[in-house]
Parts: sequence; C-alpha cells; structure tokens
Amino acid sequence: MAIVLAILSGLVLNLAFAPWNIWPAAYLALGSLFYLLLDKERLTRVSIAIAFGLSFFLLLLHWSGSYVGWFPWVSLAVLQASFFAPLALIRFERNVYGAISFASCLLLVELLRMKFPFGGFGWGRIGHTQTASLSILYPVVGVAGITFTVAIAAALLMLRQWKNIAVVALLLSFSALVPSTVDKNGKVQVLAVQGGVDQLGLEFNQRALSVLRRHIAATEISESAQLVVWPENASDLDPEKNPIAKREISELLQKLGKPLLVNAIERGTAGPLNVSILFKPDGSKTRYIKQDLAPFGEYMPLRGFAERIVPAARRVVDFQPGKRAVIFTLKQNTFATLICFEILDDDLVRKSTLGSSFLVNQTNNATFGTSNQAAQQLQIASARAAELKRDLIAVSTTGFTAHIDSSGKTLDKLVQFKAGGLAAEMATHQGGSIASHLGSTFWIGFGLLAMTTQRLRRLSR
Repeated sequence: MAIVLAILSGLVLNLAFAPWNIWPAAYLALGSLFYLLLDKERLTRVSIAIAFGLSFFLLLLHWSGSYVGWFPWVSLAVLQASFFAPLALIRFERNVYGAISFASCLLLVELLRMKFPFGGFGWGRIGHTQTASLSILYPVVGVAGITFTVAIAAALLMLRQWKNIAVVALLLSFSALVPSTVDKNGKVQVLAVQGGVDQLGLEFNQRALSVLRRHIAATEISESAQLVVWPENASDLDPEKNPIAKREISELLQKLGKPLLVNAIERGTAGPLNVSILFKPDGSKTRYIKQDLAPFGEYMPLRGFAERIVPAARRVVDFQPGKRAVIFTLKQNTFATLICFEILDDDLVRKSTLGSSFLVNQTNNATFGTSNQAAQQLQIASARAAELKRDLIAVSTTGFTAHIDSSGKTLDKLVQFKAGGLAAEMATHQGGSIASHLGSTFWIGFGLLAMTTQRLRRLSR
C-alpha cells in the first residue's frame, strides 16, 4: 500500500506544475512522501522514494519523447527519479528535527540534479511552483530556498506540529519586512515576435529562410518600441555569412530604426554556435554565445552508446559553448538574455544577469510539439523573474511568448502557435536581489550543515 500511495503522491506533485499550476499540490505531495518514509525499513524507504520519483518524472517529462520515441523519455525519467534514493538513507524522526532533515535532503537532491550528470537538468524543482503563493519570498531566498520552505512546511503539516508551523509562518511574514535591495528606475518598450514555423518537430527549419521570413513578416513597425526581440532559432541561416539572410535582416533593421535581438546558429571553426546578436541601426553589433548547452540536444554525451540505442542521436551535432556572460546595452538600459534551458541553472542565471535592468529568455519550443514543455518552461521563467526581481520577456518561435513582471506574474501572453507580436511596457530595475547573491554553494552548505547538525544531535543522545 505504501508503494501505491507513493505513486499517487508523485502524480499529485505534477499538479503543482504547469499547465495545472495548483500550488497547494506540492505541500500535499511532499507531506505524503515524508509521512510514508517514517518508521520504515531502509529497503522499503528506497522503494517508496523511487516509486514517488518515477511517477512524478514519467508524467512531468513526457514531452522529452516528442518526435524521438519512448526511450529518451523513460531514460531521463529513470535517471531523475534515481536522485530521490538518498531520501531513503536517512531515518526521519516524527518531530521538527525530522522535518528539517527531510527539507534539507530534498534541497540537496534538487541541487545535485541541477548540476549532474552532463551539466545537470534542473527541471521539475519545487521552487518553480510557488510564485502565486510565495512571490514575496523569492527575492530573499530564491528558487532553492522556496524548495526548502515548502518541504519543511509540508512535513510539519503532516505531523500536525501547529506551534512549529506558526513559527515558520511568522518567519515568512518577516520576509515582507526585509528591506528591498532592488529599485525600480524606469520603463522600456519591448516588442517580442513569435513568428512560428512551417511544421512542428525536429524538421521545423527544413526549408531554408522560411523561419527567418516568418519572423520578418510578424515584426510590426512600431514607433514606441525601443527594442525588438526574436526567439531562439528565429534565423535559420547564419545572418553574418549567408548573404540573403544578412540582406533581409539589414533591410528590416533600416525600416525599424530600432535595435533588433536575433538568435541564430553560426558556423564556428570548431563547431556550430548558438548565438544571440543585438543589431543596432548604426551598424554596431553585440554577440552572446550560449554557455550552457543542452546534453543530447546540442551535444551528445556517450555518443557511441546513444547512437546505437536511438538512431536519431546521429543527427545531433556537437555545439561549442560560449565562455562568458554578456550584458547588452540600450541607450539608458541594460539587459541579459538566457537562451532556452540556460534558465535552469541557478549559478549561470545569477552570473549571467548581474548588472541587467531587465531579462530576456529566448527559446524554440517547436521541437516539443503540442506537449506541456512550453508551459513548464514559462513557469520556470516566472520563478526566475521573481527570484531576480526583474521583468522578463519570454519569446518563443511557437509559444509561449509572454511578459512576466518582477513578482513572477504573467501580465500578457500570445496565443500558442499563432504568429504575432507582443508589445510590452517593461519596468526596469537596478540593484541585485538578496537571492541573486546566494549561489548553489551557499545552499549546498546550508543543507549539509542542517543535515550534519541533526546527525550529531542524534548521536549525542
């Protein structure tokens, strides 16, 4: 029965994530997991933890099998579920100390998933789910701290530790009194263009120039826009080396008379590069090369094995990563762009956005079809906006293209799979949030300290 309940709890946890966004489900699911792990033998705890992880990730990550079959999806889900096994190594107590140990262990599990293997995959973190309930806390503790908060609250609720729950609630209320380290200092008008593709799937850019021309056609000439932003892979040909793409972008730039942020694939000497280029009407350009490449999508680890198991792996060309963050400048503002899954890594997000007054997340969701992937990525973008206390424009080839404010609330959004432009009046900010100064090293240290303290307390009894 415990295994069945663990499976059901993993399914319930999915409800906290997009497209459902039922945030209380995270408390119910984690509280149930904590309770199921109590007073069990180690082997049973392992079975419970893995069953919970499998049911959660098999449903959450179903989109990863889009157009490539069941094996990559199931393999990824099994790998991510295996990270829950350490929860079984600890015998949690039925008190506040057990709740602290549970929350600390879950925090460390998420941070480990974010970093390992192959650079990590920080998808499906509890901290992505609470912008509607804990938005005021995000700039203080960040995504990692939200995970700890929800986990400890869920465990205490399951134990009916009402006094300790009141203490947690009191501490959360004090977060509203923490002086803000971020100031709003103006506004910027941004036009985000969702141009669409000829067909969903891996062949979205099969016809040369098609995706580029779709985005040119969807770009309206706007007097008020101070910046026009295109999504990842909006130019299906190198705008620097292909003469047709270069000419058509130049002609559009002359008509716009405004800076244009274009993402394209460039052919470097050692391999392709995923590059965002800010073209300005005066002819100047600033380039950012994606630093955090997606394993199995932009490079192929274990290539020989992968190609034998999944023939489609042969189509993956190894991209070359960028080496540094870039802050783009407008006349009176600065911004940073995070390309696609770069938004997953706490440390890269923190380092790459330092000094920006607003944020851009360029992505191409066409390769995941009509799955829930796009909605889940938008939820992650909302958490990052709240964490960094910055307005964020998410721009996608097929959706979702949206304007998210600095509290993580989606203010406006284009219809998925429908070409168009989103005009956003974005607030600009200066100063870094408290969370932006707390990297994963801080939270790993916090989690290990909490776990060690509890272990020493038990040994001293």
